[in-house]
Amino acid sequence: MTLPLGEYLHSRRLTVRSSQMGTVSPARAGRTYADRLALAMELLADPALDALITGESRSEELPEVMPGLASGAVPALCHRIRYED
Repeated sequence: MTLPLGEYLHSRRLTVRSSQMGTVSPARAGRTYADRLALAMELLADPALDALITGESRSEELPEVMPGLASGAVPALCHRIRYED
């Protein structure tokens, strides 16, 4: 992922936060997979992120929805896919 650090990051005092979900060498791991997953879930629970969600579909609708998302015909910043039992 590329992040243009010279644009709005400094002038708007934005903060970049991330959490790695992959496996890290035990010799370099300061946190466990469970710790990283818990942090990611905590960050995702921030209500401010709801403003980024521009649509939602059930998982069963993916075959119909994906072509529109992929082509840009369905304008979406963050399209949520809802998986239900």
